[in-house]
Amino acid sequence: MALLLGADPGLTQTQSQSHWQAIDRLRTLLGQSGVQVVQRNCNQRGLQGLYHQSSDTIVICQSHRDPAAVWNTLAHEATHRMQACRGGPITDTRYHRSMASAIASQDPNDLQSLRLYPASEQLSELEARYTARLTPEQVIQLFQRYCGRSNSAGNLSSLHTPQP
Repeated sequence: MALLLGADPGLTQTQSQSHWQAIDRLRTLLGQSGVQVVQRNCNQRGLQGLYHQSSDTIVICQSHRDPAAVWNTLAHEATHRMQACRGGPITDTRYHRSMASAIASQDPNDLQSLRLYPASEQLSELEARYTARLTPEQVIQLFQRYCGRSNSAGNLSSLHTPQP
């Protein structure tokens, strides 16, 4: 996938390169597990990406301005793939309130926008938004845990424990 995006002047060259490396690592894992990652011009306002489960495809919209935004969307959509691999939530219910608090402290509007989703989708969106804020190493470990060749059936605990 060739992502032709303008660079964010706020990112250093090292930060930008680090994000591209993380994107490539996650894309490779996704591809190895059968997920097709494509870039498209998405016409829906505000849409940055999506995971289409029936075709096992992640779409990254061309609206991103920097590699950090591409990473965030790819990690978010990869979380929906993890949920599909797991057959439901990837976090223990004990952590959901802390996850919501962590998101609210970083971006209250992001948490409030969850209310726009049907109730049945709010938990999966909470998990995806929280996971997208984790380090690339943590996201990759989670993906390997839930969609790797030897995925475990247990709920995530230490890797996904919300930070205050």
